[in-house]
Amino acid sequence: MGDEIQVRKPTKEDLKAMKAVIERANRGEQKALDQLREFLDRNPQVWQLVGDLARAAEEAWIGLIGAKDALAAESIRRGLAYLKGQLVGDAPSAIEKMLGDQITTTLLEVKHLEMVTAGTNTTLTQATLLLKRLESAQRRHAGALKSLVQVRKLLQEAEAHPRLRIFEAEQKTG
Repeated sequence: MGDEIQVRKPTKEDLKAMKAVIERANRGEQKALDQLREFLDRNPQVWQLVGDLARAAEEAWIGLIGAKDALAAESIRRGLAYLKGQLVGDAPSAIEKMLGDQITTTLLEVKHLEMVTAGTNTTLTQATLLLKRLESAQRRHAGALKSLVQVRKLLQEAEAHPRLRIFEAEQKTG
């Protein structure tokens, strides 16, 4: 039991101090940037969350789709988490995780564009542009799905055929 690490919750003062450091770093102060880097070195969970580009992209699309509807936004987040679990499982490789992220992000884009296309009275030019954008998103989504299938196939083949190692026999001299 002595090996457990106790992590304390940051106080309001801690958060206020960190906000000040971030503001100074954003203004280009080198000392503040060094402090920020040291903090991130000690707290990798922060940069892993804040720097998660797939999550940021998903949140941007959810913001567009869910607008100011908290129920819709939270339901979409849960649906995406469920879908990712179905697509990549509990222990995906890095490539499978990236493709799962790509699939869910492109799905959000496709669905958003389908809603925009269905719900707007547009000119012929605007409708044509929306349709082209939707078709492009659909192609990227289909490509991400196809890539995941191909990666899975390659991974299965690699597991079925482990690497063979060939060693040269020692020659006796004498």
